[in-house]
Amino acid sequence: MFYARVVGNVVSTIKYKGLNGKKLQIIQPVNLSTGKDIGRPIVAADTTDAGVGEYVGYEDGMEATWPFEGNDTPSDATIVSIIETVNIYNKQ
Repeated sequence: MFYARVVGNVVSTIKYKGLNGKKLQIIQPVNLSTGKDIGRPIVAADTTDAGVGEYVGYEDGMEATWPFEGNDTPSDATIVSIIETVNIYNKQ
């Protein structure tokens, strides 16, 4: 799983049938340890109803299609969790 912050959304009135009813969000990948952005924003299908500003977990590649019924829903990235809290412990 990868981590990102939701920074916007995409409005699409015509979508592939497997994506009907799913929001498309713009997410900015982040390093949760440092809080810094990684790379460029990407568009992800949202299965969690996340909102702008929330931190989310997402999958990409083949794993991005697994949350959908059937195997024919195209998705390069899919939000699969909303992150409530992150605890990072340093080993001394």
